[in-house]
Amino acid sequence: MESETANVTRASLTYEKIGYEKTILASLCKLRKEKQLCDTCLVVGAHEYPVHRAVLASASPFFMHMFEKKEKEATFVLKDMDDHHNFEYLLDYMYTGRLEVPEERVKPVYKIATFLKVADAAIACCSFLTASLTSDNCLGIRMYAEDEKLKLTIDDFIQNNIKAVTSSKKFYGLPQIPVEITGADQDLLESSDEKHMFQLVLAWCRENIDLNKSRLEDLTEQVNVLNLNTDNSLTDFKDLSDEVVKDQDGIVQDYKKSKKKMHTPKPKDGTEKHITNGSVGQVRKFSIIPSGPVARKEWSIIATHQMKDKSYMALAMLNGVMAAISVHYRAPSVRSGSTSPDEPDSPVNIAVTPTKFFDSRSSLTPLAVMSTARCAFGLEVLDGQLVACGGYDRSECLRTSEMFDSNSNKWIPLADMTVQRGRFSVASVGGVIYAVGGSDGLREQGELEYYDPDKKIWIARGDVRNAKVSQGLTSLNGKLYCIGGCLGQKSSNECHVYDPSTNEWDTIAPLNIARYQAAVCNFMGKIYVIGGTDAWICLNSVEIYDPELKKWQLGPQLNIARRGAGCDVFNGTVYLTGGSDGSQSLKSTEILTPDRGWVMGPSLSIPRANVGVVTCVDRLFAVGGFSGKKFLDSMEFLSDIHEEWCCYLPVENSVIAEKMAKRKSGAGSKNLDQNCNCDETLTTIPRMKTVNGH
Repeated sequence: MESETANVTRASLTYEKIGYEKTILASLCKLRKEKQLCDTCLVVGAHEYPVHRAVLASASPFFMHMFEKKEKEATFVLKDMDDHHNFEYLLDYMYTGRLEVPEERVKPVYKIATFLKVADAAIACCSFLTASLTSDNCLGIRMYAEDEKLKLTIDDFIQNNIKAVTSSKKFYGLPQIPVEITGADQDLLESSDEKHMFQLVLAWCRENIDLNKSRLEDLTEQVNVLNLNTDNSLTDFKDLSDEVVKDQDGIVQDYKKSKKKMHTPKPKDGTEKHITNGSVGQVRKFSIIPSGPVARKEWSIIATHQMKDKSYMALAMLNGVMAAISVHYRAPSVRSGSTSPDEPDSPVNIAVTPTKFFDSRSSLTPLAVMSTARCAFGLEVLDGQLVACGGYDRSECLRTSEMFDSNSNKWIPLADMTVQRGRFSVASVGGVIYAVGGSDGLREQGELEYYDPDKKIWIARGDVRNAKVSQGLTSLNGKLYCIGGCLGQKSSNECHVYDPSTNEWDTIAPLNIARYQAAVCNFMGKIYVIGGTDAWICLNSVEIYDPELKKWQLGPQLNIARRGAGCDVFNGTVYLTGGSDGSQSLKSTEILTPDRGWVMGPSLSIPRANVGVVTCVDRLFAVGGFSGKKFLDSMEFLSDIHEEWCCYLPVENSVIAEKMAKRKSGAGSKNLDQNCNCDETLTTIPRMKTVNGH
């Protein structure tokens, strides 16, 4: 009887009151306005707002953090607000779920909602502002924008309505930064989107603005005279020595003199005067609009516009301040009577005859970036084009692959790999790319796969001999050589060879030193294994495998021990690039010489560890990797003509190749004469050469 009673299920009562949440919210809002049961107070200007911590903490992560951090505080001062009414609109929303704001106050309410992280209210403001964009108000709204999606929407609107926007009153109230650029070839300019040049100007502005004060006066008081260098950087004539500038025309000299007069040295004691707001004794704990929110630190080009021949304008954000930058290009010419030769040892060399266009090492178009950042990935050459596959972006291993088309300067998507794969290597045999080993983020990948360019797909082809990560891979005499790697946490000295024609693996002699993350390539019929790491100890040793003798021997040691570097044969020898020394990512390059061993070569533009390095069409490419701060989607190249790494599209791959040919044959001379403006007030000089990156 007792057991029967225990099995009886009692009925339960379920009741839900419609609109209960609104009733509670309305009651809480009434309690707030009547100052009942409030447990803290917010002070905005001269106004006090008794509130309930639980309500604000539930509606805003900002308040949640603030209350947790200052749990015992009874009063919180919110400073730097222009109008307490703007805060009241948001406060009512947090208590009622209803946001009702007059049109003229939507921008400041959006600003506060963004900072307080009241996401729904900020999104509602964004939608309203986006729908109400006009050529008269878009600049003002853009100044307030902090949401990336809102920024992009406004930027597109401004670019599409640039003529009307630049005729608005708001535009004429912006700081104006005039720039004259010398040394820019007309054909070179025509080959590039003007936005690329403005990015260079933006970088120059960033070096010449006091970031702590966001002051633009030094850039707006007069025309800034810059020169375009052969590496597509800009040099301000004020930064050149008097010795260099003395042979230039009078205007350049006057410009440098005026800049000298404008420079005011700091007080000797290094002290600065500070102005207080007079509110002594009042503790300001939290700032709604602090001195440095994200938007105030923004550096970007919003929109560009060509005003007339060789004159362009851009709207830009400079450390969060919107400004108009005007750029005027002047045709190359030479100061009369200047005959001094270049001085190779000078920090900056200025040629005295117009630089030939064919001496330009690159166009003004940056090399395209990959669809995603890739680190420890596969990079190989197929049909004269780069192919990148797999790798990892932050923490996720990738399956995607893509090909760089140098003619269109675009990365074109290819088929996905059969599995996710990072920390692996690729090599090509018989016109197909093989991927071996690696990891999917959880386990070692034991599958072998290859990319078939005819079928345009990746195809699995059995398992590898041992599943390893961070092993080296290269091809020699129609076979794949898989070198070293890591098994679990242990370095491996095992080496295997794979014959694609028989789909069989074989074992070859082990390395003298177990290693993984080594750079591997074939050179003069032998396999070179360079650097790497053993139990996280970076190595500077090199081993060379002779397939005829079937044994390894030690080669010349590196100057810098490194792991995760890339290497390939370039200019008839081995180039080793990037990597990590165990504490930081590297940008140095080492070159193998027959008589001196490894010598230092030109440095990359940025450090790259776990980088992909291959030779393609007489250029050595370094792609992706990790800079030490972020994963990279960019690339750069080294050619046999220029001795510096470059991240711009080669001239011969840009749309000006035909113009170059015409100029070389003399067909373009007429156009050259037409491009020269004899009425220019500032005589320009040819593009400057740089030495050691300066």
